[in-house]
Amino acid sequence: MCAPTVEFAAAPPWTLRRVLTRYWRRVLLTYGLFNLENLLRLAQPLVLAWAINDLLAGAQMGLWVFLAQHIAYTTVGMCRRAYDTRVFTSIYADLATSVVAGQRAAGVETSRVAARSGLSRAFVDFFEHDVPMVVRAAYSIVGALVLLALFDPVVALFCFGLAGPVWLVNRAYGRKMLVLNHGLHDELEREIDVIDGRRTDEIGGHYTAVGRWRVRLSDGEAVNFGIAELFILGLMAATLVRTCALGLSTGDTLAVFQYLLMFLTGVDSVPLLVQQLARLRDVGGRLGTVSDDTVSNECPKAAVPYAL
Repeated sequence: MCAPTVEFAAAPPWTLRRVLTRYWRRVLLTYGLFNLENLLRLAQPLVLAWAINDLLAGAQMGLWVFLAQHIAYTTVGMCRRAYDTRVFTSIYADLATSVVAGQRAAGVETSRVAARSGLSRAFVDFFEHDVPMVVRAAYSIVGALVLLALFDPVVALFCFGLAGPVWLVNRAYGRKMLVLNHGLHDELEREIDVIDGRRTDEIGGHYTAVGRWRVRLSDGEAVNFGIAELFILGLMAATLVRTCALGLSTGDTLAVFQYLLMFLTGVDSVPLLVQQLARLRDVGGRLGTVSDDTVSNECPKAAVPYAL
């Protein structure tokens, strides 16, 4: 009867939920500051329109409100950025130590432990860079829709109509990214073994393969971008025609297009988030299991657990 030579680690796989649960106290303040920063950013086109309309009418109250808003936005942004680095650097040091200890206890060979400790940085990067990107995109999309509706509900409906095509395109994109990231990470885990073998042809083949996986990832991103931009172009054209027909004041017209651009910036960040989630889904499975190579070749390989 077949028996594996090494048992699987008892520790559960690393997931985004597990990382957040473990370090939630450290990130609570930075996310609070980031939310305040985004609320102030969302108000910027509105107070700018107020300032322009007031100045054209010979008043200055809107200008002073705009200056106060921007000073507050800058101050909060500076404090948040200074705090971010300190928090997430300490989290990575703690997480990498935990990953290395767990993988070594599971009997994973040194080359894969080194690769996976590097991959664990992806979890910290997600909370340091990608979660703020998600929050910023949410404020850009939802906030811009609400404020556009105050100026003209029809323009807000134009923007809302973009959601369906974006969802369909990124759903297919996410499936493709999961497959491509799995292939790339398989190749990266071989890197130390390949270098240790000191065979020039094998080293060259490895880096060529890594390059091919990255090119395929880039090609998928390019196709996604091109399809999305076609829908965005239609939205911008419809908004131009509609806004010019309304006869809005100068400040209000500027605010409408600033909120439209804010909305589109949020939409543009969706593919990057999809790519990162696909990457983390694969990384999480690798950090929660021992290497396939630690199981006897005569036995079926265990499936890698994927979780978010």
